Amino acid sequence: MAKMFLVDDDRAIIEVYHNMLEIKGHEVIGEAFDGENAVIIYEELAVKPDIILMDHRMPFKCGIRAMKDIHAINPTQCVIFVTADFEAAKDALNKGAQSFIMKPFRMDDLFNSIEMALLEKKKESSKLRESYLGYITRINESGGTAALASICDAVEEDVINKFIPEPSLTNVPLETMMHWFCEFFNTMDMNYTYEREHDKFIIRNNKCIWMNDLGSNPHFCFMAKCVISKFAMKTGREFNLELNKAIMDGSEECVFELTFI
Repeated sequence: MAKMFLVDDDRAIIEVYHNMLEIKGHEVIGEAFDGENAVIIYEELAVKPDIILMDHRMPFKCGIRAMKDIHAINPTQCVIFVTADFEAAKDALNKGAQSFIMKPFRMDDLFNSIEMALLEKKKESSKLRESYLGYITRINESGGTAALASICDAVEEDVINKFIPEPSLTNVPLETMMHWFCEFFNTMDMNYTYEREHDKFIIRNNKCIWMNDLGSNPHFCFMAKCVISKFAMKTGREFNLELNKAIMDGSEECVFELTFI
């Protein structure tokens, strides 16, 4: 079953969604009645929804703009658009929506769309993990720092740039970059979090699936550090990155210190 976030300026529609979704066993964890408030509420949610049902025409900020702002927080967030405007629906798909439902619709159409979105989300997470794992496995066969750097460049091209909504973006805000980075690894069952101290970020992870799957190898830590660097470069700012603790060295968590100059 799915955790749902409902966004529509018609409160009666929200109530119908809420009642029907809970009858089917889904959990509604948030509601918003305009696009601007949807972004604010979404960012504050401690647990993010599996799926957002997003209306298009709303006060203050339309659904497409709200979706773009939400994807800046979490590029993998699944959004199902609900609209009577076919052109808006196509535009939403081109800009990152998972799917759309045309108004008016039957509730079965909604339930089927949710089911398909959940399957697709699971498939995409597995694909990301498998792609990254393929490069992690190659580390065991690599020879020297030059080979590791080459693998890291390949990860940026084949994995990271397919994860980020707009790979060519530069001067990305620091908080957005950190959200992207944590979500990148957490999609693969890690547990990355960060704390900000002005332009310094303390990054923590207490779950290393690579060591569990493949055994201890310091090259895995090199790859994690390299991936953080690739994300940090998107900000267009110079930075220093240090690995202070590592699970593979016997610590309870990995701790990175990322400081922008």
